[in-house]
Amino acid sequence: MRHMGKTRRGIWTGPRLIVFVLAGHWGIAASPPAGAPDEPVPRSWEAAQHSDPALDAKDGSHPAFRLLDELVRDALHSNPSIRAARSRWAASTKRPSQVSTLPNPEVGFSSMTSGNALPYSTLGMGPIDWASFMFTQKIPWPGKLALEGEMAETEAARQARDYQAVTLEVIREVKEAFFQIHTLDRSREILLKYRDLLDRFARISESRYGVGEGLMQDPLRAQVEISLILERLELLDVERESLEARLNALLNRPMDAPVGSVPAIDDATIELPFSLDKLFLLARERNPAIAAGRLDIQQASLRLDRSRKDFLPNFTVSAGYFLRAGEFRNMYEYRVGLELPLYWRRKERMAVEENVENLQGSRHEYERKLQEVTYRIKDSYIAARTSQRLLELYRGGVIPQATAALDSSISAYHVGSLDFLTLTTNALTILNYELQVQKELGDYYRSLVRLEQQLGMNLVGTVSPPPSGVHRP
Repeated sequence: MRHMGKTRRGIWTGPRLIVFVLAGHWGIAASPPAGAPDEPVPRSWEAAQHSDPALDAKDGSHPAFRLLDELVRDALHSNPSIRAARSRWAASTKRPSQVSTLPNPEVGFSSMTSGNALPYSTLGMGPIDWASFMFTQKIPWPGKLALEGEMAETEAARQARDYQAVTLEVIREVKEAFFQIHTLDRSREILLKYRDLLDRFARISESRYGVGEGLMQDPLRAQVEISLILERLELLDVERESLEARLNALLNRPMDAPVGSVPAIDDATIELPFSLDKLFLLARERNPAIAAGRLDIQQASLRLDRSRKDFLPNFTVSAGYFLRAGEFRNMYEYRVGLELPLYWRRKERMAVEENVENLQGSRHEYERKLQEVTYRIKDSYIAARTSQRLLELYRGGVIPQATAALDSSISAYHVGSLDFLTLTTNALTILNYELQVQKELGDYYRSLVRLEQQLGMNLVGTVSPPPSGVHRP
C-alpha cells in the first residue's frame, strides 16, 4: 500500500484521509471493529416502560417527544375545529331537558258584551255579558316526551363522539406534520454532510490532477454533484416551509410563526403494543366513528319508537272562569280535547316506514364503518411493520455493505484503478439509503399516529386524546 503523501497544495491524499472524511462528516465507519455488536433492533413497547428514559418514546422524556407533547397541548387548547366541536357538544347537552318538558301553557282573556264594544261595559247587565279567563295545556300521550328526551341524550352522546373524532384527527395531523418536519431536518443534515464530503472529494481530485494522477473531469463532476445536492436542499426548504404553515394553522398561530428544528429521534422507536386481532377489538370499543355508528342505530331505533307513538292522540286540557257580576252567578268551564291521527295512512304510517328504512340504513352504515376502520388499522399496522423491517435491513445490512463497497472504491481510486464517477456513485448509494432510513423512520411513526386515531388511544408521546366515554363538557 502506498504511504500518504502531501501534495504541493498542502492537501493530504490517500485512502486514510478519505476514510477519515467519511467517519467525521458522514457519520459512518470505514469498517466495523471486530466483535462490534449488531445494530440494535427497536425495543418492544413493554420493555420501553422500564428502559433508559433518554430513549423512551412512551414517557415523553426524549427531547423530540417533549416538543411533540407541547405542540399537541397547544392544538388541544387553541385549534378552532376542536373548540367548535366542543361547543357543539356542550350545546347538545342543553337540549334533553327542553324536549322532554311539557309545552308552555296558554293563558287567555276574553270579554263578552251586548250593546257596547268596550270590555266590561255591560258586565252584570245581562246573562250573556261576562269576562272570562282561560288556561290551556297541551299534554302529549304518555311516553312521547320521554322518548324525545332519550333521542336528545343520544344526540348529545353522538356530538361527544364527533368531538372526540375531531380531536383525534387534529392530533394526527399535528403529529404527522411533526414527523414529516423531523424527516426533512434529518435529510437536510445528511445532505449537508454529503455536500461537505463531495467538496473534499473535489479538492482531492484537484490535487491528484495537479500531480498528473487524475483527470480534469473529476473535480468538474464533483461540482455537478454538489449543485444537485444544493437543488435537493432547496426543495427540502420549500417543503418544510409548507409544513410549517400547516402546523401553524393547526395550532391557530400566525402563518409566519417560526417552527424550530426537531431534535433527532434516531433509535427511539417502540414496538406495536398489541397484536392485529387485539387492535381490531380495541377499535370496536374505542374508535369514535364506530361508537357514533352504534349511537346512530340507537337514535334511529328511538325515532322509530317515537313515530309509532304518533298513532296515539295528544290531549288538550282547558279550564275557564267566567265573571258575570250582578245578579248572575259566575261560571266555570273544563274541557279536554283529543288530537286524532285522522290521516294516519298518509302521515303516521309513512313516518313509521321511513324510520324503518332509516334504521336499516344506520345498520348498514355501521357495518361500513367497521370495515373501513378495520382496513385502516390493518393498512397502518402493515406499514409500520414494513418500515420496521426495512429499518433493520438498512441499518444492519445494506448500509454496512455499501460502506464496505465505498472503502474498496476509495482504495481503487487512490491507485488509479477506479474512475471518480464510480467513487461518487458509491458514496451516493450510501446517501440514498441514509435518506431512506429517515424516511422509513418517519413512515413508522406516522403509521403509529394513524393507528392512534383509529384506536382512540395514545401510542406516541404522553398527551392522551379525549376519553372514549361520554362526560359532560
